[in-house]
Order: sequence, then structure tokens, then C-alpha cells
Amino acid sequence: MNKYLPLLPLASAMFFSSSAAINASEKVAEWYVSPMLSYIKSDSDRHADNDLGVILGLGKQVNKHWNLEVSAVIDSLDFNSGSGEFKQRGVMVDGVYFFDRDTIMQTYAVVGAGVMNTDTGSQDSNNPMFNVGIGLMQKLSSNGMNLRADIRYRFDMDDESLASEDEFADVMLNVGLTIPFGSSYKAKQTSMSELHENNSISSNDAKSESIVESTNEESVVAAKDSDNDGIVDSKDNCPSTAEATKVDSTGCKLQQSFVLKGVNFLTGSDVLADESKTNLDDIATIFTNNPDLKVEIAGYTDNRGNIRFNQQLSQKRAESVKSYLVSQGVNESRMQAKGYGIDSPIADNATSQGRAINRRVELHLIK
Repeated sequence: MNKYLPLLPLASAMFFSSSAAINASEKVAEWYVSPMLSYIKSDSDRHADNDLGVILGLGKQVNKHWNLEVSAVIDSLDFNSGSGEFKQRGVMVDGVYFFDRDTIMQTYAVVGAGVMNTDTGSQDSNNPMFNVGIGLMQKLSSNGMNLRADIRYRFDMDDESLASEDEFADVMLNVGLTIPFGSSYKAKQTSMSELHENNSISSNDAKSESIVESTNEESVVAAKDSDNDGIVDSKDNCPSTAEATKVDSTGCKLQQSFVLKGVNFLTGSDVLADESKTNLDDIATIFTNNPDLKVEIAGYTDNRGNIRFNQQLSQKRAESVKSYLVSQGVNESRMQAKGYGIDSPIADNATSQGRAINRRVELHLIK
């Protein structure tokens, strides 16, 4: 076993350094647990029966393509003859690479390293282990639960259990679930001034707020609303809008249609990312300041995956935005939710950047 020990810290260092690089490039997070049942085809050199095992993993999405998982591995392989067994307990750290998350059936590759304790009754040893494999993940529900299955080669550098063998290569077929329990998904936080710039809601430059209310007289000045649009002058970026003009939360004219920048969802689901709610709070303010405003909330996807699934997902995402706005006091009758699926792309679906732009929610003003 000693000759393999130098490999474990080296492999771990390489793995964690690559994970750190991944994490530095794009920080997103979706935590989940992943229980799996394993069927293990043991290496013929073990002279042991095939048997079942379990894997219990804790995982986190670290960017668009990569997940990081830490797993406990438990199995027992009975000897072909006699009453002995390979009783195995291990810990594995895996990198899981998704080729494309924006499909119903997601294909992934897995590579990892860890340590395995093997007790045969006569020998008890700790050895490095490595695994590589490929798998499929199927979305089960809008809250992010997935069914997964993969096949892996597990290399156990066990040179003590059997005197004649230095290592074992077992084949593992794993079937299980991923069950999310966190939603701290990293979305772009967009201030209302950025929202104006990105959506072309306003052509006016944002004005800085410099009024300090220190006296009653100054408070009166701060509360002044010159154009009667419901936005006080101290917070009005467009203080001369015409009467009865529909305005946003900074007092500028609303466009007939615009994309809700910074409104994102957990991958493959209609669950709003936490940071999206801050941006939707600003949209709720727009309704407050425009009591006769009515809109269509329109959901769109890119062209990847099943057309019917995309249609349903876009509808659910539009309804999710509507439900949140209702929870913030907007009357439900003022909003219509409609999913358009892959229709009306605004960017090139041939590129990942374009597809990300096409996965969007828009507001369409209803006259």
C-alpha cells in the first residue's frame, strides 16, 4: 500500500486546484444530496461475488458545466469460497461534468479520487481509490429533483488484502436521485439604473441622489413630485414626463416590451433564484406607481431539447414570476402569464451565450 500513498495527495491537489479554477470562473451554487444504490461487478482477481452497495453523496453546482460531490461509499463483497468478505468503506471526491444542462436528459462524465478502507477479517488496510465513468440525469420535477444513473470503473489500489494482487478494478452500475435542499443560485444582480440601460427603458442618464433631509423644509422639497408621476423629484430620473405617462420605479417612461434582466431560475426548473426576487420587487413598485397598468408576462427558452418540454417550462416560469408579484401585492387580474417556448429568439441559438440570452422573461404592456 505504501507505494500508492504519494499518489493520493497529488491527485487530490490536482483535483481541488482544478475545482478552484472552475469556481473562480463562475460562482453559482445549488446544493443537493444524492443517494444511490450500486450493483458491483467485482474484479475477477478478487475471487468474490458480485453484490450491492450504497453511495450517499453531498453535491454542489459550481458553474454551468461542473458539479463537485463528496460521497460515502459502502459495500461488501463475499468471497467465492469460504465465509470471508471484502468489507469496504470509503470516501470519494468527484468532479461531475455536464455536457449540456439545458436538455431534459443530461449526459455527464465523472472523475474522482478518495480513500477506501478494506477489512477482510485477516487484513485491514486503507488505500487510495480512483473512479471514472459516464452517466445520464433525467429531470423529475420543477423543484430540481433528478433521476440519475451512471456506470463507473473503480480502481482500488489495495495491495494488502490479497498477497498476489496490487490493485482491483471493479465495475459499478449506480442508480439514484439528486435532491436539492438549497437555492443560493448566483444570478446577476441588476440595479434599476442598469435595468434601464439594458432594457432601453429610459434614454436619460441616471441622476445622482444628493438631497439630505435634515429639516422640515428640506423634507418638503424632497417630497416634491413636479410631474405627478408618483416618483418624488429626489428619486425621479425623468422629472418632466408628460401627464398620465406610465413610468417605472425611477420615473422614466415604460417601453411597450422589455426583458426582465437579472430574473433567473434554478437550472431546468421554474424556481426563482433568490437574487431575482430583488429585481422583481422593483417591478412590483412599477405596478404600485401605475394603478391602471396591465401586462403580459412572457416566458421564453432556447431551442435546445424537447419542444413540448420547453413550452411547458416557459409557461411555468412566466407563472412563477406572476405568483411572486402577486405575493408582493400586485393584483392578479393585472397580469397574464404566457409561455412561448422557443419562439421569437433575440440572439443566436447556435452559441451558448446566445442561448443564455434567449432564456428570458419579458413584460409586454397591454393597452
